[in-house]
Amino acid sequence: MCPAGLELSRGAGRLIGTVLETAGGLYRVHIEGEALECSVRGRLKKEGGSRVAVGDRVEVERLPDGSGRIVDVHPRASKLSRHAPSRRREQIIAANVDQVAAVVAVARPEPDRRMLDRLLAVAELNDLGAFLVINKVDLIPDQALPEELETYRSLGYPMLLTSASDGTGLDELWARLEDKVTVFSGPSGVGKSSLLNALMPGLELRVGEVGERSGRGRHTTVGALLIPLPRGGYLADTPGIQHFEPGFLDPRELETAFREMAPLKGTCRFADCRHRAEPGCAVIAAVADGRIDGRRYEGYLELLEIADQASERVIRGNSSA
Repeated sequence: MCPAGLELSRGAGRLIGTVLETAGGLYRVHIEGEALECSVRGRLKKEGGSRVAVGDRVEVERLPDGSGRIVDVHPRASKLSRHAPSRRREQIIAANVDQVAAVVAVARPEPDRRMLDRLLAVAELNDLGAFLVINKVDLIPDQALPEELETYRSLGYPMLLTSASDGTGLDELWARLEDKVTVFSGPSGVGKSSLLNALMPGLELRVGEVGERSGRGRHTTVGALLIPLPRGGYLADTPGIQHFEPGFLDPRELETAFREMAPLKGTCRFADCRHRAEPGCAVIAAVADGRIDGRRYEGYLELLEIADQASERVIRGNSSA
């Protein structure tokens, strides 16, 4: 796949590119190897142009002062979104994504399974491929993974063992990133920026230290940033997400976001079973006998509650309209 953002729409006199970054109503768009600073056409603002996202394919007019103006946004092939507790609408993290790299550290900070499960669930619901990047393996002897991470290997998620400090796994990581649009996501402090700096010396992303008392990383990336890769493709560096909430989940579809639950769909006593406490629930039985990891199931219940609350808000909003 040729990296997006390199074509010229000659007939219309417009440039076609990919949004690399958004900040304060301005957008950096990757066009023919350069990053052009752009505004958004007034008509698009009225139609929701403020929601132009990193990764969007856009049409741009070049202005006399050398800047550009976004005049159209192409339909999105895919997206990754979140719904933070303080927000009432969906926030697009990145558009036109091919895959998600969920980054965790083996230590400092300890793996955040709650956030990892949510990120993987969103990837599944958006039909995005996902793999795990297990970073800081130089901190553990013989690269022996914590048992809690082995669960994901058994579910079929590819796992790459990496270390930004000694270069472990960087070649394998490059192979997965090449010619793809990849979202790099995970909690603060797991080493996302350090990995990117190791892959592309000179990038010089800010690296945060992990707090001695909290064991948590400090935010160093303030907004999503799409980085053109020298071997083709893009990589979306996203902020450390402390309160990741998937956006606009359909509660009836949530079970398909958990690979171990999907095969049990339709096998419960009740067709509308939500797997909370219903009698004859095949999922609850699988948790009881160890076929489904209990902590993964708890993560499902948390997301189900979020999805139910979001659905209720939509219903109330439609009723009052």
